[in-house]
Amino acid sequence: MKMSVVLGIVHMGFGVLLGVFNHVHFQQRHRLVLELLPEMVFLLALFGYLVFLIFYKWVKFGAADSLVAPSILIHFIDMFLFTSNADNLPLYQGQ
Repeated sequence: MKMSVVLGIVHMGFGVLLGVFNHVHFQQRHRLVLELLPEMVFLLALFGYLVFLIFYKWVKFGAADSLVAPSILIHFIDMFLFTSNADNLPLYQGQ
């Protein structure tokens, strides 16, 4: 399931980057700054962080530790709600 999230985000990023060629070909260079840049910032800031959390959890928690591993979904939801869940331990120091 997590691999499909990673591949989907890579696919979305590739699709956004393909827009560069359209904007350059149709001489709409202003769209590079007004459209492409905000899309990439939003995509990488939110979903790039999600991919980082997925890879970090894969590296830090193996199959033997999977029962004590914190939930990425709860962390991501709490990030948007500006809350914290005492039952869900942080993935890394300072989170």
